[in-house]
Amino acid sequence: MSFLAPWALVIGGLAAAGAVLLHLVARQRPAAYLFPTTRFIPDRRTLVSRVVRRPRDLVLLALRVGLLLSAAAAFARPVLTPSRQPRARVVMLDRSRAVASPAQALAQARSFISEGVSVRMITFDTAATLVPDAAGLDSLAADSRPRAAMGSLTAALVAAERAASSLGATADTIELLVVSPIAAGELDAATDSVRARWPGRITLVRVAARVDSVQDRTLERALDADAPFAPALRRMRVGGLPGAVRVRRGAATGADSAFARAGGIVVAWDTVGAAAERPAALVMGDDVVVAAMGRGMAPDGRTLARWSDGSPAASERPLGAGCVRRVAVGVPLAGDLPLRPAFQRIVRGLVAPCGEVVSTAPADSAAVARLTGTGGPATGRSLAVGLGQRSPLVPWLLGLALACAIAELLLRARMTPERA
Repeated sequence: MSFLAPWALVIGGLAAAGAVLLHLVARQRPAAYLFPTTRFIPDRRTLVSRVVRRPRDLVLLALRVGLLLSAAAAFARPVLTPSRQPRARVVMLDRSRAVASPAQALAQARSFISEGVSVRMITFDTAATLVPDAAGLDSLAADSRPRAAMGSLTAALVAAERAASSLGATADTIELLVVSPIAAGELDAATDSVRARWPGRITLVRVAARVDSVQDRTLERALDADAPFAPALRRMRVGGLPGAVRVRRGAATGADSAFARAGGIVVAWDTVGAAAERPAALVMGDDVVVAAMGRGMAPDGRTLARWSDGSPAASERPLGAGCVRRVAVGVPLAGDLPLRPAFQRIVRGLVAPCGEVVSTAPADSAAVARLTGTGGPATGRSLAVGLGQRSPLVPWLLGLALACAIAELLLRARMTPERA
């Protein structure tokens, strides 16, 4: 057994010791002797105090000491300490569209389940879910549907921290393993701060990532060879299939709106070579491009890319079964901007399916190093719940203290005033 607030026991012990000392100071009426001259003294009760070796009223003393100790024990919040094991594991399994083979990732995660080691399995895409038992893993194996949502490592880390708190009371160390390709699009601005709350090293088990390419998308028609965004989209297939991408070097027309309502994606890039060029920074996700560009202002809608001051550079507006994207970035007709990898990733993101502008490209080495951390596994005590842990013995101890208080009051009421 252990106590969550042992300081309460110290205070209760001191109070009980004080009660015993007070009971050693006996107060009683002195012996009475008759003197003729004392008939003029008013008749009052006279009590004297003296120290005795053996306390009087042992039952009353026992009730008072029991009241103080049981109340102190209740505030100390005792908990039964279960048997501990050397280690436990929390496994985070990526089930997002960044994973090339979900079956392979699941098999990798299953390999970390072993006899004698407590394991908590968490699956995540945009949200994290705790897998309750082996039946839950079997249902994951049977679910082979393609994933459309991107993963969030921040949400998964928060769920892992909660799951580890229940393991901290029974394990000396807790290993955190992440089975994921660790794509750049799975990291966000809060990932580092949430990662800092995990008091140990994280083991990354990298699995194959879905290729961040445009080969699985289709252009409605071939692009002009001199188009500034042609290098980024040169691997896209061409064909008028449902859900194809139409890239326009100009404002969207009524025909484009009809194309979007039928399920197509219209990218209206109407500032190519038109706006005055000046140094600017274009930001989309983790990609930043600094170059001389024509800066425009995208209309209202879901912002896809921003300028350095936060104003929208590209936006998306749903329309029927598809969407229309307006890009207000003036790309110079000369220069190396279309050949820069960051700019090409931004262009490929702008032709992603409606509602999805994420990158499945692997995160850079610096981000992976921050996520991994240093040192060894987290200790169980550093992750165990402290003040939030409940003690089942507290109600019983408080009931015992209340019973002692009531018995003490009844006993004092039956005693003579000299002995109370």
